[in-house]
Amino acid sequence: MDRLSSARRILLIMDHSLDVVELLGRRGIIQGVSSAIKALGGYDPSDLVGNHFLDLILPDDRARVAKAFARVVRRRESEPIMLRYRRKDGSWRTVEANARNFLSDPGIKAIVVLTRDLTDQIVAEQSLAEANVELRRLSGLLIVAHESERAHVARELHDDVQQILVGLRMSMEPSRGANPIAPTSARVDSWIGLTQEAIDHLHALTMVLRAPVFAERGLSAELRAYVDRLSVTFGHHIDLEVGAGLGAITPSIALACFRIVQEGLTNAIKHSGATRLRVALRNVDGDLTVTIRDDGVGFDPEKTRPRAIENGNIGLLSMRERATLAGGRLDVCSVPGGGTRIVASFPATAADQPAKFQIN
Repeated sequence: MDRLSSARRILLIMDHSLDVVELLGRRGIIQGVSSAIKALGGYDPSDLVGNHFLDLILPDDRARVAKAFARVVRRRESEPIMLRYRRKDGSWRTVEANARNFLSDPGIKAIVVLTRDLTDQIVAEQSLAEANVELRRLSGLLIVAHESERAHVARELHDDVQQILVGLRMSMEPSRGANPIAPTSARVDSWIGLTQEAIDHLHALTMVLRAPVFAERGLSAELRAYVDRLSVTFGHHIDLEVGAGLGAITPSIALACFRIVQEGLTNAIKHSGATRLRVALRNVDGDLTVTIRDDGVGFDPEKTRPRAIENGNIGLLSMRERATLAGGRLDVCSVPGGGTRIVASFPATAADQPAKFQIN
C-alpha cells in the first residue's frame, strides 16, 4: 500500500470523529484533512490541501505554535497546545491541537494533528465563572440589604415608637408615688392619643415588613391594598393599572414584583418630589412586566449607583437583585428633571416554573 493510500485510509477512518484530523508534511504543508473541518472551519478539505498550516492560525499565536511544531518534528509527540484558528468566514475559534510524528512510518510519513474545538466550552466556563462572581456579589448585596432593613427597623422603633412611649411614661409619672396627682380627663385623653400613635407606628412598620400571602388574595389585590394605604398615609396620588391576561404568577415572582413596587414607590415619595405616581402590571409579549413611573426630579442612574453603594443606599440595587434572583431583569430610565421609569420584566418561562425560594 503506497503512502497516499495509507493517508487517505487514516482520513477515511477519522471522518466519523468530531475532532479534525490533519496530515502535515515535515515543512508544515497540509497533505490531507478530515471532513470534520467543515464544522470547525467551514472549509472543504480540498480548500486546505497544499497550504501551510500556520496560515490558518492567529498571527499572535504563530511563533508559539511554530516552536511546538518544530519539537514534534524532532521527536514523536508533543503536549497539547491551545491556539486561535481562522474559519473560512474570517472569524476565529479557540482550539486544542495535539500532534504526533509519524514521518518515519512508511505507511503514513506525516505528522498527524488532532484538533478539537474548545470555543463553546470556554465560553460556557467563562459564563459559569461570571455567574459565580455575580452570585457572590448578589449574596453580599443581600446581606447588606438585610442589615440595612434591620437598621431601618431599629431607627423606626427608636425614633418613633420608643420616643412616644418615653413621653407617655413621663406624662404618667405625676400620677404615681407618695402624693399622686389624679389624672384629668384631658391627661387621660393625651395618654390614649400617645398610645394610639405608638400603635399606628407599629402597624405601619408591620405592614412594610409583612410578606404578602399571594395565595389568599393574589398579586393584584395585594398591590391595590398597598397602594391605597400609601396614598392615604402620604397624600400622594398613585394610579394602579392591572392589565388583563396576566396568567399564573409564581409566589417568588409575585413577591419580587411586590417588593420592587414597594421600594420604587417609597424611593419616589422620599426623594423624587413627585406629585403623581403610576404603577402598571401587564402581560407584554408573554412577559410579566411591572412599571413604576413618577413625574419627579429624576436623576442620572450611572452617576448615582457608585455613590449609592458607597453610602449604603441600595434601593435600586435591591430592586435589581430581586428581579435577577426571580429570573427577570430590571431597567431604570431617568434623567435629571425628567422623572423616572422603572421596568421589571419576568419571562413567561420563568413565571411558569415552581418557586424554589422566596426573599421576604
